[in-house]
Amino acid sequence: MTTPKTDAATDGETARPEARAPRGFVDRRARDLAAERRILARVSEVYERYGFEALDTGALEYADALGKFLPDADRPNEGVFALQDDDDQWMALRYDLT
Repeated sequence: MTTPKTDAATDGETARPEARAPRGFVDRRARDLAAERRILARVSEVYERYGFEALDTGALEYADALGKFLPDADRPNEGVFALQDDDDQWMALRYDLT
């Protein structure tokens, strides 16, 4: 365990951690989120006009459903983000979400 850094100017008080996003992740502001919502709403209108229906799938799927894409039946978590549920079944992040 590491100890928090202190700033000498604060007489030993613990310095606040610096907020930073992990590599590949960005914070998006309200203006950008609103623009994205407008675009998605317009795209959805066009899809629905042509008979498509919305579908929202879960982020995780049982690893056996991923089938041939997994490298080894004994190690279904190799090469994908996976975890075991409380029944010891392997679940993996769906490929379209990785």
